[in-house]
Amino acid sequence: MKKTKDTDYLHISTRIRCVEGQLMNSTQLYRLAESKDAQEAEKLLEEKGWPAFDWRDMLKLEQVISQRRQQMMDLLYVHCPRPEMIEVFRLKYDYHNIKAILKGDAQQVDPTRLLSSAGLIPPRELLRMIREGDLEGMDPVMAQAVETAKEMLERTGDPQLSDMVLDRAEKEETLKKARESGSDFLTGYVQRTIDCCNLRTALRLGRMGKGLDYAQRAILPGGTIAPEAFYAPMTREELPRLLAGTCLETLESQALDALEGRGFALLDKACDDLLIEYARFARQVPFGEETVIGYLLACEAEYNAVRSVLAGKNAGLSQDKIMERLRICYAV
Repeated sequence: MKKTKDTDYLHISTRIRCVEGQLMNSTQLYRLAESKDAQEAEKLLEEKGWPAFDWRDMLKLEQVISQRRQQMMDLLYVHCPRPEMIEVFRLKYDYHNIKAILKGDAQQVDPTRLLSSAGLIPPRELLRMIREGDLEGMDPVMAQAVETAKEMLERTGDPQLSDMVLDRAEKEETLKKARESGSDFLTGYVQRTIDCCNLRTALRLGRMGKGLDYAQRAILPGGTIAPEAFYAPMTREELPRLLAGTCLETLESQALDALEGRGFALLDKACDDLLIEYARFARQVPFGEETVIGYLLACEAEYNAVRSVLAGKNAGLSQDKIMERLRICYAV
């Protein structure tokens, strides 16, 4: 694969800088969270260029997000010198769809309405491939995971175990594609998502009293921290030593809270914030692959924030509760 130079990204970086201003900054996001209700929040989104939608219907919001995501993807695919980088972020939707299909078929429930069109494989085609056992068009990692997860679900009836197989395959294939793209920035991002996932998994396994055998199946390889570091039971004394000097060291306080039974919400937020902080480095780069990756992550973070605010408003959550759930903003 031919190595790209940062100057190859001059055109797409310029286009991204032009549209980046349409993203919400921290002040605008907080204003959205502070709106009196979902209807007012929807009006604020319209002011930022979002199309009008029925604020009472979360499915309508998902349709709007899907449209905006497709527009963003189209821009990047057309102008990015290395479009395969973008595919790294679409894989998770394929694996989401695989989980929905396998569980739906196991329960004899039609999974169609749960399928996302944001993946690399069209949902109806993926449904056909799995039901007919025609997996040749899949990456070998994905194909093997589908077969194993399906067999495990049929044998045990435990969707957690089949999900574990698919989660491992998703991270393996994602990391493989990131490395194949030749982007150190993208590879570093994927590795940090694996580290965050392993930390949360290890803490949950500790709370559940799961042993080494379960940990070896649940902890994922490929992060910046060796998976073996997460195998031992977590303790208040051991946890700070594990995190010291790693990319996760800033999560010590939230991890200790989760370890001691005070919930995972703050740790989940801290992990998401850590990844956005990593993505923010792209704002310091005038042109290059980082600009493309940073913009894609910024858009996804905005979709998640809007979804969180509207869901909270429609559920009648207090303003304080909604603000607590907000992640940091890519655009400061």
